[in-house]
This record gives sequence, structure tokens and C-alpha cells, in this order.
Amino acid sequence: MSLHSLLLEDNHKTQVEKVQLWVGDNASRFTQLIEIVTGKDERMARRAAWPMSYVAEAHPQLAIPHLPALIHLLHLPNIHNGITRNIVRLLQFVPIPAPLHGEVMDRCFRYIEDLQEKPAIKAFALTVLHNLSQHYPEIVPEIKAIIADRLDYETPAFRVRAKVFLK
Repeated sequence: MSLHSLLLEDNHKTQVEKVQLWVGDNASRFTQLIEIVTGKDERMARRAAWPMSYVAEAHPQLAIPHLPALIHLLHLPNIHNGITRNIVRLLQFVPIPAPLHGEVMDRCFRYIEDLQEKPAIKAFALTVLHNLSQHYPEIVPEIKAIIADRLDYETPAFRVRAKVFLK
């Protein structure tokens, strides 16, 4: 079965699992998935983004060569929040190369400060910042200040991750 036909099946967790099994730890198949996520067909990109993040969670090394292209997508105007959500979710699990740290931190700070941002994106961004704070402890006070300012107004997902960060 081809990747396109798998992605065109119902967009449910079972479809994600089928794609995840199809890709496995195969780098060329993961590249095919990335090409769809970064491609012109937004509908297919949305469908490919969800399984992409699960494959990267299981096999983070597959995502590393594709991080510049994925992070580039985060800068595009009007990118679908499902694509953003799954890229930021992926960033929680993948060791981010040092040259990309600043760009990723900047995006994640923007997400957690944005009052209109979707809750899952904020929660994932907070975890990414937590991971990066291990390399850059100087960002911890700024993250704590944002958490203190926003905690009472955020969703349970953000509050749970904020409490983990504060520990």
C-alpha cells in the first residue's frame, strides 16, 4: 500500500498507526512523509503531519535532517494549526541541533505568549522550552515570568506542563 493511499483513509488514530507502521524506522519512507508535510497540498500535509510526529517520537533520529525544513514552515503565514501543532509536538522528542536552538526558542516563546494560540501548541512549546532550558538556563526566569502571568488563564494542558517546568 502506498503512503498516499494510507493518508487518504479516515483521519483517525488507526490511520496514524498504519502510517507509523508503514514508515517504521525507514529513513527514505520518513522522507516521503516529510515531503508531503512540506508540500503544496495542505490537506495532505495536515494528514501527514500527525503520523509524522508519532514516527519522530518513536525514531527521533529520522527527523533531525528535516528540522530546518519543518522549522521553516513555522514561519509561514496562515499555516494550518494542525501542521504547527505536530511540528512543535515533534520538537519535544527530537534532539535539536545547536544552530537551530535560537530559532526554535524564539518560535516557542511566541507561541506561549500569544493569547490566541491553540492550547496544544502552547503546551508542546512549553515542553520544548523546558528541554532547551537544560542548555540555556538563562531562559528559565523568562519562562517562569510568562507562566506566572498566564497560569490562571491557561488550559489544563498548559498548567500541567507549567507545573512540571516549575519543579
